[in-house]
Amino acid sequence: MRGGCALVALCIVLAPHAFAQPTDAIDALFAWVRQLGGTINAEVKVNKDGFRGLFASQDIPENGTIASIPAAAIMNVGGLNESFAVPTLMVLREFKDPNTRFAPYTAMWPAPDGLVNSCNMHEKYIKMWKSEYWERNQRDWQYHLESLHKGTLNPDIEYTIAEVVGNTPVSIEDLQYACAISSTRYVSTSRRQRLLMAPIFDLANHDRDCLHLLGPYDVSDFLTFLAGAPLKKGDEICYSYGALRDDYAVAHYGFLPRLEYPPRLALVDHPDQDPASYSHDQPPSEQPFTGTPEEMRTEMERLLAIYRQVKALPDSLPPQPKGTDYTYDLMKELEARRLAALEWHISDLASKLGTKAEL
Repeated sequence: MRGGCALVALCIVLAPHAFAQPTDAIDALFAWVRQLGGTINAEVKVNKDGFRGLFASQDIPENGTIASIPAAAIMNVGGLNESFAVPTLMVLREFKDPNTRFAPYTAMWPAPDGLVNSCNMHEKYIKMWKSEYWERNQRDWQYHLESLHKGTLNPDIEYTIAEVVGNTPVSIEDLQYACAISSTRYVSTSRRQRLLMAPIFDLANHDRDCLHLLGPYDVSDFLTFLAGAPLKKGDEICYSYGALRDDYAVAHYGFLPRLEYPPRLALVDHPDQDPASYSHDQPPSEQPFTGTPEEMRTEMERLLAIYRQVKALPDSLPPQPKGTDYTYDLMKELEARRLAALEWHISDLASKLGTKAEL
């Protein structure tokens, strides 16, 4: 997946449920970036929802600098057209190296149990998707990472594990973690055709309507995080990861976006979208379905069939006490939101048709 957002394309981003790191690790990261020549007009605090976030440490005018990250602090994890193995192995190299120059940055990454997406989600949760597409997506990631670990991809990929980390022991869990870290953090630029992981910027949480943006990174050797609207000291700094639908956000980032009204259909349920071809540049329509009576009736029947199928599928795992298993809670909430969105859109179509829908 490649997508564009303002001047710099955001591919996949930080999951905001990641656990907060100790204050000294945050201080060390900021000091390191500044030592390398960077500018940071922000600080890390806990937001009103209990998540770690980035906040303005001073008033910042529109188009002012939130942070300017020097090239020496940016991790290059591969080219735009290279395989998934490249960013995975580049991240693996850094967190396996006790002497990595990126130590202040890697120390801020969430622990393996503080990050989840399709790269490292346990297979026991696969059936909780209740979606053929997302189940296949997760199994595909499992297969690719297992093949990378076994070496069966070696003749076809850009680098092998041994070429990157030598004889350092590497487990399948290491690869899953490296894949999850890279795929939730890298950004790409239109001029510099490679994937980049930038500290400070990736501490900002998602807001679909956020106006803040990354500069083009085309002339200077600084990646600049710019204020798209004025910020007052103490304001939380956001970044828009795109028009994320709930299922896409869970699969790629491991979190659910802010709940909206009217509820938005899951990507796999949207009438105009093939999830495999999703692009941030061309997100599906946000408008409720409309058309001729025949078209609306056909769409209502399509949504009813999906709703009934999801409701009919049995739970694949026994109930868990809320708060004891983040991924279980995440998947159950995803299912609840999916059903609520289907109900709303079915009822909306029934109302337009002057009829009732039997859910």
